[in-house]
Amino acid sequence: MELTNVMLSQSQMSSKTVPRQLWDFRRGMATARVLCQLGLDHGLGLDEVLRHSGLGQAQTEDPRGQLEALQEIQLIRNLVNLLPQRSTLGIEAGCRYHVTTYGLWGYAVMASPTLGMGISMASRMLNQTFSLTTNEVEQVGDQIMVTYHSDHLPTDVRQFIMDRDRAAVVTLQREILGRPLAYRAILMRRPEPEPEVIEAYTQLFGVRPLFNQAQDRSLFAAALMHEPLPQADPHTAALCEQMCKRLVDERGARTGVAAQVRDRLMRTPGHIPDMEEISAEMGMTSRTLRRHLTAEGASFRSLLEEVRSTLAEELMTRATLTHSEIAERLGYADVTTFIEAFRRWRGVPPSEFRKAQGVVRPGAGGPMRRRFIPR
Repeated sequence: MELTNVMLSQSQMSSKTVPRQLWDFRRGMATARVLCQLGLDHGLGLDEVLRHSGLGQAQTEDPRGQLEALQEIQLIRNLVNLLPQRSTLGIEAGCRYHVTTYGLWGYAVMASPTLGMGISMASRMLNQTFSLTTNEVEQVGDQIMVTYHSDHLPTDVRQFIMDRDRAAVVTLQREILGRPLAYRAILMRRPEPEPEVIEAYTQLFGVRPLFNQAQDRSLFAAALMHEPLPQADPHTAALCEQMCKRLVDERGARTGVAAQVRDRLMRTPGHIPDMEEISAEMGMTSRTLRRHLTAEGASFRSLLEEVRSTLAEELMTRATLTHSEIAERLGYADVTTFIEAFRRWRGVPPSEFRKAQGVVRPGAGGPMRRRFIPR
């Protein structure tokens, strides 16, 4: 569902009373690796960055590991205390959170048909990100207004986290759009900082922020919400492809033409090509491609099902999209067709699979900070 208007589910909730579950959730270890590398790049030792966090190097290297929000805050506190002269450190940190840092959630956002649908999904599943601030998104006239809240955070790390989270959003937007988002205005509650910090903000957002404002806000044209996402950044698209390829390879290796076809099926998030398209790209007819696959004991349909089934399971358990969103990203005409296919793969419908995995269906439980109302 595309976001065209947003209303708060808790009327004008104060940022000082943000429920802990909206920010104090367990998060992927990738954020710890980003923060540790930031410290290392500035000459710190790993033990210094990890001090008092309860984390060791082995834990940070676990690809499926998680840490508590308060552990991440301690990592940030260590960076702030050890590098007090780096007034733009939060901005630098946020620019290191790329689409691929978020794993399958990043892939799901990148595969969204429009910016509005990507923001809708991202906002609903904030606990799949590394955000410590919370935000509200609303349409006011012809513009979108995003308000960031941070008063629930410790004062000694609050500005770093605000800078980090806003820079991470800008980085994500740039990568899924393939270009910078055109902001109309950037509002900040903080007092006007030194010129080099103002310059860093201006380069990040593309406009000079206004300081001493009542809220921390970003404003941009509502028309951008309807803009198709082109997956235009080749580097990010390639990394997403590699990430998905590793997932599928774990289920069984392929060689020859079958491997080429399967890799091509994963190359473009949000668009799975058909056999005619792939055979043309490979410089052969679909009949010749079918003959090659048959000789290798494979078929185009089996490869397509292999890719779809693997990504479907991952998107349900790790990115927690709705069934309709998954169907859309895997190239199904409608959700019913996807549900029938999943039942064929797993012997149970998606809802039962999720229940067996202990995954709550999106929207079926837990607090919702915002709900989306179609115009």
